[in-house]
Amino acid sequence: MATLEELLQNYVNADYETLIALGKDAFVKLWPACKAVDEEHNGFFMMTSILLSAVGADGVLTAKEKSFISEVMGLDDEQINTLIGMYNPAAADLVDSFADKMPTEIKTAVLQYVTAVAAIDEKISCEETAFIRKILA
Repeated sequence: MATLEELLQNYVNADYETLIALGKDAFVKLWPACKAVDEEHNGFFMMTSILLSAVGADGVLTAKEKSFISEVMGLDDEQINTLIGMYNPAAADLVDSFADKMPTEIKTAVLQYVTAVAAIDEKISCEETAFIRKILA
């Protein structure tokens, strides 16, 4: 069985299109679960919490991460900048709690989404790895 580090390296080694496809696949799986726990915002708050927690884990928003957000969520630069401005580090605890309460398929989708976001800039930082480990725990 592969170690977490080996699995993360597989994501880092994946090409941009593969990571976008993984992100879109996870997005489609997550959206209904996000809507179910976030009816007031039609799932948007929970979905963006997952995204922003992944992007914000290392405190750096790269151009490739911004492109990922645009391609996977269909947002333009202004919408992305607005989202980034709403980031709150406490969202990571919300995401962890959400993943803990979900069935394995949804928790796997959370991990797939977060890891694809983290790997899109061709490296996964120690902070991003710590966030992924927190979700796994």
